[in-house]
Amino acid sequence: MSCSKCDEKFTHNEDTLECNVCATKFHFYCTGVTEANFKKMTKNTKSRFSCVTCQSSDLKTVNDPIAKLDAKMTDIFKSVNFMSKQFDDFNKKLESSLIEMKLLRNDNEKIKTENLRLSNEILEIKQKLDSFEQHNLGISVEIKGIPISPNENCLAIVQQIAKKLNITITTTEATRLSTSNNSYPIIIAKLETAEMRKNLIHSSKKIKLNANMLSVNWSTDNKIFINERLTKDKRILFANTRSTTKEKNYKFVWISNSDILIRKDENTKIIRIKSGKDLLSL
Repeated sequence: MSCSKCDEKFTHNEDTLECNVCATKFHFYCTGVTEANFKKMTKNTKSRFSCVTCQSSDLKTVNDPIAKLDAKMTDIFKSVNFMSKQFDDFNKKLESSLIEMKLLRNDNEKIKTENLRLSNEILEIKQKLDSFEQHNLGISVEIKGIPISPNENCLAIVQQIAKKLNITITTTEATRLSTSNNSYPIIIAKLETAEMRKNLIHSSKKIKLNANMLSVNWSTDNKIFINERLTKDKRILFANTRSTTKEKNYKFVWISNSDILIRKDENTKIIRIKSGKDLLSL
């Protein structure tokens, strides 16, 4: 069955009212009865309910077409007013929700801006700490590929390397340092000047050394590599730089005074890589 006023089918019979005169059924809210008042109505009260049409006339009036039309028009006006109120309430809720969404969007933008600022500050602090740590490493080089000998003298080994490279250097310290990715512990050598370090590294790239050149007891398969000593973060960045530049066909990647430098080719400018962000912009 359907409501005689809104023509919608009843979904809950307990929400209906039936006219005791014409036996027409309505949704209780279609008759103008509030939910609170409907809940207060007793069974006896509901049984005495009469619709608007029947309230304004007797049975004869009920059968009067004009009276029925008037009653129907009254019901229509009430329904229109009810729906208008519901629509106004919906608009208010929608407007409130839109304002709240705008405020949340603004707050989100502020949070993103603040996070970016903090991220940049943290990166700057990390770079300063890394520079400080790099400075503390001093003017040092890492020498890889030297086998271990009993009672060895690391200072003498470094001087022997310099002699093979036909350069003169002064080594203030030299010692072994174990690492997880080397077959032999590397030799860390601290030189007297940055110029000596530069000459040592440059010469080692021109004259390819192997361990057999220092001792006939050592294999020619042990290649000797000399590089600047870098902090852990700088070594990771250098490895990432080499990987990225290889993918992007950069021809030159090198270290100079602990700075990571790259160059596309002989005709392009030198770029300094300070962080992973610089790699993303290549």
